Amino acid sequence: MNFKPIQLKKGQKTIIYAVAAVLAVFLIERLFFAGLRAKIRNLNQQIKLEEANLKISMSMRKQKDKILSENNRYKTYLEITESTSEREIISKFLREVEKIADDSGISVINLSPENQIDKLKNCKKYNADLRAEGPGDKIFNFLNKIQSSNLLVEVDRFSIVSKDEQADSLRLETIISIVVPQLKDESS
Repeated sequence: MNFKPIQLKKGQKTIIYAVAAVLAVFLIERLFFAGLRAKIRNLNQQIKLEEANLKISMSMRKQKDKILSENNRYKTYLEITESTSEREIISKFLREVEKIADDSGISVINLSPENQIDKLKNCKKYNADLRAEGPGDKIFNFLNKIQSSNLLVEVDRFSIVSKDEQADSLRLETIISIVVPQLKDESS
């Protein structure tokens, strides 16, 4: 058998070369670049996953910082709950009230703890009577600082009256309290 080369016209050769070139490009793309595209797609998914993990980690870090700052803010309160005697708790409570009064610029006339301690479910409430004097802005500053105290001191009820006719100075009579959780079973 004798094979004769097929004689093609110039247009036919061009078409065959074009088809061969397209097939070559298609095969090269399928064999080499498809793997690269798959690797790039995989890397993009890993990047997105790491970005999501990083966002979660940053959110958790912010929460951790917030929790630590809250813990530091209320450290005094947490320490008071660990006190063993009621005398220590009352002492810390009264010192905190006096400190806030001094910082606010009011004069404490009388600060005395109430003898009766209210026992609530899993906690005790300590009350104190406070009588103080000072300018109106300083009295209100004191009340604000009491409400935002690190010991979670609160004002139960209060009365503000003018000390003199010009109302330059006010007299504050109030009952303030602190609620302390009981960490252990106490049989009283």
